[in-house]
Amino acid sequence: MDDAPEHLRGRTAPWGLAAGIALAVLTALALWLRLRGLSAEGFGDDEVHKWLAANRYLHGVFSGDDVEHPMLMKWLIAATIAAGAPLGWAPETMTRLPNALAGGAGVLVVALLGRRLFGRTAGLLSAALAACSVTLIGYQRVAKEDTLLGIFLMLLLWCMAEAKAAADDGRDPRRWELGGAASLAGMLASKYFFFLTPIPIAFYLWVRPQTQWRVPARRWLQLILVAFGFFVCVNWSPFLPSTWEYAKSYTTGQQTVHGSLFFMGRIYHNLLEYGLGGTPPWFYAVFAAVKLAPATFLCAVAGLAIALVQRRPAHRLMLSWVAIWFLVHSLSGSKWGRFFVSVLPAFLIFAAAAAAQVLDRVRMPAARWAAMAAAVLLLPGTEVVAAAAHAPHYRAYISPLGGGDAKVDWYFPHCDYFDAGFREAVQYVAAHAEHGAELSTEIDWPARLYAGAAGRGDLRLSLVRRGQACHSGRVCYVVVQTGRLYFLNQDAVASLSRRVPWHVERVLGHDVVNVYRLLPGEMPFPDDEPSAPGPLVQH
Repeated sequence: MDDAPEHLRGRTAPWGLAAGIALAVLTALALWLRLRGLSAEGFGDDEVHKWLAANRYLHGVFSGDDVEHPMLMKWLIAATIAAGAPLGWAPETMTRLPNALAGGAGVLVVALLGRRLFGRTAGLLSAALAACSVTLIGYQRVAKEDTLLGIFLMLLLWCMAEAKAAADDGRDPRRWELGGAASLAGMLASKYFFFLTPIPIAFYLWVRPQTQWRVPARRWLQLILVAFGFFVCVNWSPFLPSTWEYAKSYTTGQQTVHGSLFFMGRIYHNLLEYGLGGTPPWFYAVFAAVKLAPATFLCAVAGLAIALVQRRPAHRLMLSWVAIWFLVHSLSGSKWGRFFVSVLPAFLIFAAAAAAQVLDRVRMPAARWAAMAAAVLLLPGTEVVAAAAHAPHYRAYISPLGGGDAKVDWYFPHCDYFDAGFREAVQYVAAHAEHGAELSTEIDWPARLYAGAAGRGDLRLSLVRRGQACHSGRVCYVVVQTGRLYFLNQDAVASLSRRVPWHVERVLGHDVVNVYRLLPGEMPFPDDEPSAPGPLVQH
């Protein structure tokens, strides 16, 4: 059809009153799901560094750890701390609030992109899926940069699609081009994923033979300078000498603590330099298959197949997004579930587009209403049911296609648990441990934070490493997390698993943290010899 929205011509049809009300309801639902119980889970290790860095920002200090990440999210967390600390908000809430708010607002961005590419019905279904997706909700409730990255990437793609449509309609595309440049700046000020910048270029080159839209080399340079200007205004830490010093140690692996990841029953090296020899390239394909509700995944596969066959301009934009994202992330030896946040909306839009195409073929009013109801129940309906069943531990969802929730400890336990239960385990140790006892964990910064908050500055901290753990000559409490099994600690975990845990923390019926109490001289590693007490990390 010449007037199909997939051709990206002309202006998009207005939402209308009913659709506008539906979008407002969906946005409110998305915010409620993301904001409710934000502090129900304790800090993950990565989040503690965001909390500490944002507090330093409030005192004008922009160095320290975490400078390998851009400044934008830390600015937002600092603003939240300034507003929420006087009101007594929990640190976890203040640190996660910017992402949760952005995730709720991101529903509107998904709706705009879905409508521009595939029409109003697809836009509304896309928004409904984004509001209710159990996996998207879960990963947008943690303080990592991927939520902002994904939203700015979608804004960039929306601007590209509108620029193409404007040019072919005889309108000036330059304001959309500038919007795309600003979105690119926001994207890179959120996360240094420069390898995603070819996505809009690939789309432009792919549709260039079929469009009047032209961007001369001089215009490209202007847009790059505009993006750089916005980027510097928000994110100027890369130009500080202290950042370069930290980056040197970071890129040479001196900041790496673990370097491996448990995935599908095995431990893999999980560093960039391992490439295809690291965490397997099928990591994200498995993630898509088991972290989306079955109806969402199957419709997304159908939408992807339609795009591959038809390859209209809207499909080419989506395929550029998904292909480049999967190419660069699959080739990397380092993979994390949270990275998927910046491509997950593409699957939701594909699913909505496939459903909308079926609905468009239904002409009889009664049958169309019945088909619409079925689509809502099968797509956002099943996602919101999964979300309700797993709240507040949304990330623990595993699709029935992947074996259900019984397999959550097998697929991505590090990413899905994200240190849930650790706070409670430390609080229990703090309430019962002897004075001066040792606490040995995989995440020393959260241990320090929560032990200090419990008034246990006397606890000696160590990492679960051969030659370090339980070498203080004191009673030693070793914390073993289901999501943190590494090459470096697997011998200790195997040895301790033959003991009865002193304390267990559970999430949704799963043991996520086991605490073992070792007497002086007992070692978690079977071949480790006790030594004279050495200096340990203290508060």
